[in-house]
Amino acid sequence: MKKNSPELCRRLACIAMLLLFSSVLPGCGGPSAPPPSETQKSEVAKKTIDDFVAAAKKSPKKAAQNLTILMESLDAYANDYAGPYIELRDAAKELLSLYQSSAAKDKINAQLEVLQQKANALSTAD
Repeated sequence: MKKNSPELCRRLACIAMLLLFSSVLPGCGGPSAPPPSETQKSEVAKKTIDDFVAAAKKSPKKAAQNLTILMESLDAYANDYAGPYIELRDAAKELLSLYQSSAAKDKINAQLEVLQQKANALSTAD
């Protein structure tokens, strides 16, 4: 399935909103759903990173903007679940820094690979 930038932005924004509402809704008095399992959390995070990396390689000029949106979700994951999600967020922060400083393409690609490896490690950490 091809991912274009607006679709990726909407998806990242949706994930950020879901994370936000998932922390607010349990206090609303209704029956709450069980918290997501480690497998579910890691699958969502990995899929989101996979989609971002694919889009970044396809449209490098839009990657920094998409990464800014992705950072909201990664910050929420790191704050809520800690562990490997902190490393994932920190790898994304480093990538964002490279984009903001207009780093060389090879440095950006190397950091994209680091981010992808951190996301892949989530599924083996379960």
